[in-house]
Amino acid sequence: MEILHYISGPLIGAVIGYFTNYIAVKMLFRPHREIKIGRFTLPFTPGIIPKRKNDLASAVGKAVGSSLLTEEDMAGMLRSEAVENSITDLCVSQIKSVMECEQTIRDTVSSFVGDNAYAEGRKLLKDGICSKIMDSVREMEPGVLIAEEGKRAVKQKLEGTMFAMFLSDKLLDSLAFEIGTYAENYILEKGPEFVEGHVEKELSGLEDTSLLRVSDWLPLDEAGLREKVRGIYRNSISKFAGSVVSQFHIADIVENKIREMDVKELEELVMSVMKHELGMIVNLGALIGLILGILNLFF
Repeated sequence: MEILHYISGPLIGAVIGYFTNYIAVKMLFRPHREIKIGRFTLPFTPGIIPKRKNDLASAVGKAVGSSLLTEEDMAGMLRSEAVENSITDLCVSQIKSVMECEQTIRDTVSSFVGDNAYAEGRKLLKDGICSKIMDSVREMEPGVLIAEEGKRAVKQKLEGTMFAMFLSDKLLDSLAFEIGTYAENYILEKGPEFVEGHVEKELSGLEDTSLLRVSDWLPLDEAGLREKVRGIYRNSISKFAGSVVSQFHIADIVENKIREMDVKELEELVMSVMKHELGMIVNLGALIGLILGILNLFF
């Protein structure tokens, strides 16, 4: 009985310390929801983490976004050689698979953007080409060019003949101006229709060309294609990496993910990482209780 008197204190202290810490650890997560008795909510319900889950989500999100995975880190990953090689391999593979198929340019583009968008884009392209051609024609001043060249040709043709005696420079200038003005008006009036017909013919021929034939026109081999794609990727990342990464909103994503997690799922996640450490805390409670029980024997 005297032995029981000596060991009971340390054993009781160890048991109390163990279960005290065990309950404290469980109260981090349990109960998952608040418990009400009538209008009153029991104290310490829900557990600490379920009760402060939104605050935890906000804090973790800010920590990840500002310290653990910053915009500079994300931009650095996009510039890394591994990502660059992966993107280059993917783009080259896709380009090769497209260029080696028997589809026409029309069918291929339509499959990506749809028939309506293709038709609208084709019309814009045709109108743009026709407009550029006619702008270039206007800049040439065809009336002036025809008048000057016609005047020079007539003078050269009639030089040394008796007709040259009757054609003064003033009369020749007047005739050349009238002819040039008429020709320019005709070109500017009928030109758009003429140009549109030829552009339509060329576009129709081009869009019915198979991509396999187009690939034969291109001088790039696979190595050259890789370098082109790599160069485009590097230039794009150097210019737009910051603006692209800023759209990720890492902190908000992490915060929303934690908010959406079920409390039980969050508990399993934490326990999978800290189960050993939390178990050590529980065992430490038993050890402290045992030591205090032993010390109680002497004091």
